[in-house]
Amino acid sequence: MRVVIFEEDSFYKLIDELTVRIIQNVEKRYSDKEWMNEIEAKELLGIKSKSKLQELRDGLKIEFSQFGKIIRYSRSSILEFLELHRKGLSKY
Repeated sequence: MRVVIFEEDSFYKLIDELTVRIIQNVEKRYSDKEWMNEIEAKELLGIKSKSKLQELRDGLKIEFSQFGKIIRYSRSSILEFLELHRKGLSKY
């Protein structure tokens, strides 16, 4: 086990910066409308097929909420799904 030692001022500065980042992430997540209808979900995913959306829902690839026949889709889970399946240049 390794022990990391901080000067007191550096430690509190780090805590402050982490707190600001956490708050920004939470605000960003909830600044957009979190729950969307089928049309908005398909548009965000870039698909036209209702069956493809249902396939993602049935496979629990994206989060959804259902009350009776009304289904809403989680914007953050769709963005997470897209990020997970992103192809391209490495970040490193």
